[in-house]
Amino acid sequence: MIIKQILQRFRIWLSYVILVATGFVSFFFFRFPLNFTLVRGKHNIPKKGKNVLYVANHLSMYDSFLIAVAAFFPSVMTRPSRPPVNFAAEENYFTRWYLRILLGILRTVPVKKGRKDPFLMRKYINFLERRNILIFYQGTRSFNLKQIKAGPGFVIANSEVDLTVIPIYHEGITGIFSRGGPRTRGFGRWLPRRFFRRTIVNFGPPIDFTDLERVEDKKEKIRAINARIIERIEQLKNRGLS
Repeated sequence: MIIKQILQRFRIWLSYVILVATGFVSFFFFRFPLNFTLVRGKHNIPKKGKNVLYVANHLSMYDSFLIAVAAFFPSVMTRPSRPPVNFAAEENYFTRWYLRILLGILRTVPVKKGRKDPFLMRKYINFLERRNILIFYQGTRSFNLKQIKAGPGFVIANSEVDLTVIPIYHEGITGIFSRGGPRTRGFGRWLPRRFFRRTIVNFGPPIDFTDLERVEDKKEKIRAINARIIERIEQLKNRGLS
């Protein structure tokens, strides 16, 4: 029992150290001096460490690092609970034991191949009760902002806690990395192709869904929630955020 507690405590501290170290590396890569990320709307990010659902578009396999450093560095050094949990497809990222350990410490949770996990939505809801979550709402890498899986709407409609939903739009990362994916082969897919590029990360204000609470039909409610998410993401793209 004591050994288990010691190991658990060690894992917590190891996770904190690696999160901070990853934050420094990501800052030097994405923000300065290797690339120059423009961050807008950072004041919209809640300071609490749970019940926050971040919903972002998905362009590459490094999106999580770009968004995390834009949102939570250097605050992660004093508030390690703020960075969100990210769910990633097992076939993409968890192919090696050392990657499974590293990504687990970095709060990345595996999903069954093809994301065909019947309990995935319940996992989202359970995690949000005590942590933050980042969801790529399109369900895959895509430039089509209108593409959306039912996941975000289902989670919001069925959550038993009051969620703060923060929309995120980012662009420019495909000028640095390849889009990657399970069909991409070779070690080069992990490496940057260019440097000194401008990426943009826009954080929008929390999305208000209170007017949808009176919608009784659950499917209609989920569709309406997803439509509002798409609308807010498109607004961030088209108008920017100061």
